[in-house]
Amino acid sequence: MAKKRVAVETGLSDVREMLNQKGYEVVNLDPISASGTEFINCQAFVITGMDKNMGGFQDIHTKAPVIDASGLTPQDILNQIQNRIG
Repeated sequence: MAKKRVAVETGLSDVREMLNQKGYEVVNLDPISASGTEFINCQAFVITGMDKNMGGFQDIHTKAPVIDASGLTPQDILNQIQNRIG
């Protein structure tokens, strides 16, 4: 069974670590170093909330949930991901 893929914005290392430990494939959501191809097949996106336009990518269209990490613990974020994508 393939790992579920989640893009996590830079600066959320605690979230990244928890998702890795729980068996998710985690890719960087970083507009400076990203071409956008690593976002293909992502089942969810986690953003810091500081930049509501998906990390600088204003033209991304997705049906995947976008989770704003503002005020949430890593466990809260994991719970949201598990509730939304499994």
